Amino acid sequence: MIEFIITALEALALIAMAALVFNSHRNRFLNRYFALFLVFLALWVLCGFPQALVQEPSDYFITLVFRLAHCMAVLATGIFFLFGLGFYLGRAPGRTWRGSVLLATAIMAFCSLSDLIVRSVSYDQGRFYITNGTAFPLFPAFMILCGGGGLLCIALKRRESIGPDRARATYILLGFGIFLGLAILLVIVLPGIMGSDITSDYTFFLVIIPTGFTAYAILKHHLLDVRLAIRRSFAYLLTLIIFGAPIFLSYMIFRFAFESHPNLETAISIIALALAVALSPSALRWSNRIAARLFFSGLYDEVGLLHEVSSIFTSTANIREGLAAATAIICDALGLKQLQVAIPEEATRGKGNWVIGCVRREKDILGFQEVEVSASPLFLLHDPMLLDDDANAGVVEDVRNAAMLLEMRSRGIIACLPVRGPGGNVGILMVGRKVKRRALDPMDVDLLHRFCERAGLFIENYLLSSYLLSMFEELSETRKRLEESDRFKTDIINVTSHELRTPLTILNGYAFMLQDHYERFAEDERRQYLTYITASCERLNAILDQFLTVSRFQAGAIRAALKPTDLLELLAEVKAGFIPEQGRRIESDAIPLGVRVLTDRSYLLLMLKNLIENAIRFSPSEMPIIIKAEEKEREVMLSIHDFGEGIAQEELQDIFQPFTRLEEIDKHQVGTGLGLYIVRLIADLLSVTVDVESEPQEGTVFRLTLPHA
Repeated sequence: MIEFIITALEALALIAMAALVFNSHRNRFLNRYFALFLVFLALWVLCGFPQALVQEPSDYFITLVFRLAHCMAVLATGIFFLFGLGFYLGRAPGRTWRGSVLLATAIMAFCSLSDLIVRSVSYDQGRFYITNGTAFPLFPAFMILCGGGGLLCIALKRRESIGPDRARATYILLGFGIFLGLAILLVIVLPGIMGSDITSDYTFFLVIIPTGFTAYAILKHHLLDVRLAIRRSFAYLLTLIIFGAPIFLSYMIFRFAFESHPNLETAISIIALALAVALSPSALRWSNRIAARLFFSGLYDEVGLLHEVSSIFTSTANIREGLAAATAIICDALGLKQLQVAIPEEATRGKGNWVIGCVRREKDILGFQEVEVSASPLFLLHDPMLLDDDANAGVVEDVRNAAMLLEMRSRGIIACLPVRGPGGNVGILMVGRKVKRRALDPMDVDLLHRFCERAGLFIENYLLSSYLLSMFEELSETRKRLEESDRFKTDIINVTSHELRTPLTILNGYAFMLQDHYERFAEDERRQYLTYITASCERLNAILDQFLTVSRFQAGAIRAALKPTDLLELLAEVKAGFIPEQGRRIESDAIPLGVRVLTDRSYLLLMLKNLIENAIRFSPSEMPIIIKAEEKEREVMLSIHDFGEGIAQEELQDIFQPFTRLEEIDKHQVGTGLGLYIVRLIADLLSVTVDVESEPQEGTVFRLTLPHA
């Protein structure tokens, strides 16, 4: 009987381990299939020592138990093969593989329940006498093929891995290798040689070998990480014992004490329920804190961390703040020295290589953002995860990965993971070393992969939003330019209809008068009329020159030829371009000798001519126009001061726009409103700063900042 109790305890341990493995990550293929394997293994263990259950077991009962044991062994071995294959691939095997293996396992299990594998079994004086069925050779073949295949997959995984992965594979391979070898020896080889079975029962005790090695791999090297499940289970159990049990006992005591008072009993029940509802969250949090101190103090809650990261991404519009805060959370949980997200120039559309993340400085974790211009191989978008340990394992397959590994080591990076969005890769997650120099375990890598999924969606949304915003701004700017162009054309038509009509009317009137009545006019009158005609032609020519100048600027056909220019000579040339009456009003005040500026002489002449024309036009004829120059280290300040009506402050910002002074045309009878607009265009061309100071009735000062030659 003691043998059956031992095997029953082994089965319970396997069931408990299966529950922990399954509850830790229910959606993972490896966790589901390993938990299922442990369940079938536990059922197989329960088939041990059937003679201990019944005092005199019949042959039919013994045969049925043996068939059930063979069936459970087949199911466990088939599932073990799929687990080993998934462990090697790092993912769930394809549907074809799973379907084929599960179908073969189901057929073999069905055959094991019939007389095809075990025809009959009898028990006599501590020995089992087995009569095998016609298909019995298929049973050892299946066991060796699937069991050996699973171990082979784990061995291949061990050969290609280093660090924790290699240790996990070693313990699994060692435990199940020893168990499978001894099981074949005790169940198949020795009974075949001896003619009777006295050794197979001991196989059930051997389950302790793979169970022990697997438990060690789970707890020491985080295989199918169940640490969080253990901690939570303890927290729930502690809450039940410390909090639930006292409430339940108090409730039962009061219930029996006031059994004769139904109303009071009901009130006590309601109070107990209310206390349980109100205090249970606090009790559970308290239990979780105790469990966190007792079990795996460095462990983190992956679901909680990812929920916190998702909250940051959904509530933050700024990519720097969002990634810095999110990486700081992960960096702190994993105990990393640094965690960065590199977004290559390819993803930022020419805005440089962005590096955003956090770095640990003593006890603080600081966020940062950099824009790197270097062509680092880490900024190349890549698909597979790259670990620094891959070089030692001999799995670096191309030159690019080798260059990336060298760059990783120089930056203190131990892993690079692709950051993918819905549209593809948008960056690389660069993982720094752990503070305690420990390697990344599968739970860490899984957390980082899930972080990359959320970061990829956040980054892609930000980049797409930025791109759409820039496109919208570009379209708005294009629309604005088109509207300005359309408005400019309309203004040209309006100005042309006004400005050209006056000189054309004069030109046309006096030309017809001279043509029809030439002999009737005296010589002085004829000369006067010809003077009017000449002035009108000059006015037309000036208007056309302004339109052509603006047109050439807007078409981008203007190029500046910057040369050292003597300022005093330039001002003398400007003054000489005005009629004597206007030239006498232009006064130069303290212009230093030998001052030279770096400029295009012809365009600066045009600029000064327009400014002085405006000053003459909008100031009384008896008032001077004063030009001053002040020499500084790298620039020359040139000012033009008139004493006219001045400009209101609210109108200063618009004076350099085309046609803004059209309201003055009727008053002064001249001007297209393009003079100051041309000044602005030339200032942009020559990189000249133009400042304006003006007060109504006090005059206006234009200051030009010119580069010193």
